[in-house]
Amino acid sequence: MKTIQANSSYRLLFFLILAVYCLFTARYGFETWDTGYIPGYSWRIANGQDVYKDFVYKAPPSTLYFQAIFIKILPEIGQFYFIKVTNYLLFALQVVLAVKSFTNFYPQQIKFNKWALMILGLVISLLNFTAYPWPTTDGLFFSVIALYILSLSKKSSNLQLLAIALFCVLSSLTKQSFYLIPFGFLFAITCLQGIKKGLFFFLYLVLFLLLFLSWVACTSSIHEFLEQTTGQTHFKDLLYSGFLDYIITYPRISVFIPLLIASAFLLFYFPKQKPLTIPGYLKNLSIVLLVFSLSLCFFSDFLIASRIAMLSTVLAVISKIIKDWKHFYSFIPILLVLLIAWSCSISMGYNYPIFFSTGIILSITILFEEELDKVYNQKLFIFTGSIILVLAYSSNLKPYREKPFSELNYSLTEVSPKLKYLITNKDTGEKLLDLKSLVKKYGNNYIVAPSFPMAHYVFNTQSVLPADWLTNNEINRDPERILKIAAKKENFIFFEKSFLEGEEFMFENRDDFSVTAMYIYRNFKKIDETAHFIIFNTQERNEIYPTIVRKSVH
Repeated sequence: MKTIQANSSYRLLFFLILAVYCLFTARYGFETWDTGYIPGYSWRIANGQDVYKDFVYKAPPSTLYFQAIFIKILPEIGQFYFIKVTNYLLFALQVVLAVKSFTNFYPQQIKFNKWALMILGLVISLLNFTAYPWPTTDGLFFSVIALYILSLSKKSSNLQLLAIALFCVLSSLTKQSFYLIPFGFLFAITCLQGIKKGLFFFLYLVLFLLLFLSWVACTSSIHEFLEQTTGQTHFKDLLYSGFLDYIITYPRISVFIPLLIASAFLLFYFPKQKPLTIPGYLKNLSIVLLVFSLSLCFFSDFLIASRIAMLSTVLAVISKIIKDWKHFYSFIPILLVLLIAWSCSISMGYNYPIFFSTGIILSITILFEEELDKVYNQKLFIFTGSIILVLAYSSNLKPYREKPFSELNYSLTEVSPKLKYLITNKDTGEKLLDLKSLVKKYGNNYIVAPSFPMAHYVFNTQSVLPADWLTNNEINRDPERILKIAAKKENFIFFEKSFLEGEEFMFENRDDFSVTAMYIYRNFKKIDETAHFIIFNTQERNEIYPTIVRKSVH
């Protein structure tokens, strides 16, 4: 009876927390960079444009079309608020499916309350991410659906294999870091269900890939797809975000690394001496890292904690595999989860595995089952978990690239019907109203430089450019094409003063952020100015068009 009551209580708490995110958190905060990155492109698709042909996009396209569905079906009044609510709900569904997947794979080994694990996974994974459309969260969503379908049966039917293949391909087509997901599932299915099932799954993958390439060839071209989706980053960026960041990139805590390594050695000798073995040392090191990761959560350093927890999990599963190679197949679901978490962390900006904290937490409960049994205390678990939840959610008091929560008191209802119910700070609100007046004054042939990629979505207009965010990484390394269109007499450039004055995460050298915007500033004719924008029209100087040299972010 107590178990049933606890289960009901945690389930109720999960949905109450989700309601807080949807009814409260979703309303607060509106920054003008990443928030509009995907909606700007999806708005184009909803209005009949084709990716790679009508506009440039540096990643595979499934997120753009997936999010365009919500632009099509959700009401215009308050649409972006409802899009954020939808993405909160999808993220919560991903958390639920991840937990259910593990309970299917390991029915006897997860002894914590499932709804309690869902609560931890939801709040820690979200942190202060405000659930705007994003390729990483969509890639995670699709891959977890595939994981859940795989967990339903020890011998998947052909229909299930077809569905797994579909969601694997959808996941891999959200961004390049998810390209390995189909291969991970192919390996898992072949190992768990045999070569025959693996072969069928491979054929389904090939089928969906051929369908995708045929669609690209019809709507654009294979050449354009490859041209726009490759060559944007260096191998060095993958090396850092995929590997070195997990080992050496800890500037605030690097002094502790030697102590952690030494502590793992000491565990062999206290309280009693043990022979030194590789799997034993790896296990001890994973325990030390796990404790350290947990301690960082109490200092609200969840991003670094997620990396260390991931590293702890990797070392733990390697230790288990070396020690018990005969049961290698039992660890395959964990390896698959770690691949998904790793894919989430490959990014030029948010390069942490925290989006899939749920998977990392679930893996920890399996890999450290014996150790957790020894130290488990329900009251301590509830107390510790409650503190971590409060600290994780409190990060929303400072949303991404926004003012503190206490300064978010400016309604965006007057800016656009689509932004009804959203609240931002006064500066951003007034800037958007300024932009609205400029659109009314100069007409629909406007360009906002260099940022605010969702401007045309907000004001129901269509961009004259093949790009919405004029950063060096988003224009297919072709500023000349953009500048020639911008220079036409019928087009007006609304140049953001904040770009020159400085914004959060802005590069010191503005050319490193947008050579296009700086060229406009130096060479185009200024015709007007407002509190937040300089208005340019036509080109009056003729510097040589800039070129973009690929640079590593590291």
